[in-house]
Amino acid sequence: MIKYISSDDFVDKLRSQADIVNIVSEYVTLAKKGRNYWGCCPFHQEKTPSFSVAPDKGFFYCFGCQAGGDAFRFLMRIENIGFGEAVKLLAQKLNIPVPENERTEAERQKEKEREAIFHANALARDFFHACLIKSPLGINALAYLVERGISVETAQSLKLGFAPDDWAKLSMALQNRGVLPEILVKAGLSIPRTQEGVYDRFRNRIMFPIEDIRERVIGFGGRVMDGSQPKYLNSPETPVFNKRTVLYNIPRAYRAIKEAGYAIVVEGYMDAIALASNGILNVVASLGTSFTPEQSRLLLHYAPEIVFAYDSDAAGQNATL
Repeated sequence: MIKYISSDDFVDKLRSQADIVNIVSEYVTLAKKGRNYWGCCPFHQEKTPSFSVAPDKGFFYCFGCQAGGDAFRFLMRIENIGFGEAVKLLAQKLNIPVPENERTEAERQKEKEREAIFHANALARDFFHACLIKSPLGINALAYLVERGISVETAQSLKLGFAPDDWAKLSMALQNRGVLPEILVKAGLSIPRTQEGVYDRFRNRIMFPIEDIRERVIGFGGRVMDGSQPKYLNSPETPVFNKRTVLYNIPRAYRAIKEAGYAIVVEGYMDAIALASNGILNVVASLGTSFTPEQSRLLLHYAPEIVFAYDSDAAGQNATL
């Protein structure tokens, strides 16, 4: 949790400049009726809109579940974050920089490192995607995806990629873009060599970018195209990635989960993509068969029901039970 944002003056500045209708509209479809705006509550299931947003007061209120508050309270509930994180998120939405004097030096360095990791991950996603779509290196990988029912258009929209069968192609490419080797290691993209330098963690794998609810790339999953092991290789735990708290496809699925009233949980990336490509949008993948309490809490924030559709093999059935 971010604890350094505490200035009452800064919070009041954000509150005064926030347009709560615009903020809520990013998550809820609203229609104006009289002085207020109305929509279906994102915090409980309903068919008749009872969720009201009052722009003149800067408040929201649901007459069904009694949820209410200002822009900070809305972001805390909808994003499942603490107050400090809500302050930072609102500041980002309003393009207002957080005052540096609100942070300690250690906190500034930690945030700088996180931003560097996000930047490295975004560059890596673009590198892998270019290898798949624009380079001869990815011809076999793209053919494999198409054979598995994933179209080129879907691969492009999801920014799927390919990690070349090379020891350091990504590491060298990103270092040439100014990314430091230590950031590549902390992002889980590279592994330190015994003596000097780094080499790529992912090689000769189809790459699936893993995003958080704000569509930031936090890690990757890599799948082999033959019988080699491990079949799937995920990013290690990093300052921005913890497998226990992550669900693949959540930024694209959470609105559909709210509308459907339930989430469908599958094992892997390919399963989630296959369902979504066939119009079943309220689907996420748990990156394997280990479904965690943290993932459960994340999903129950959007809907009261979870449906498991794991594989029919022994591992999948045991995980379901």
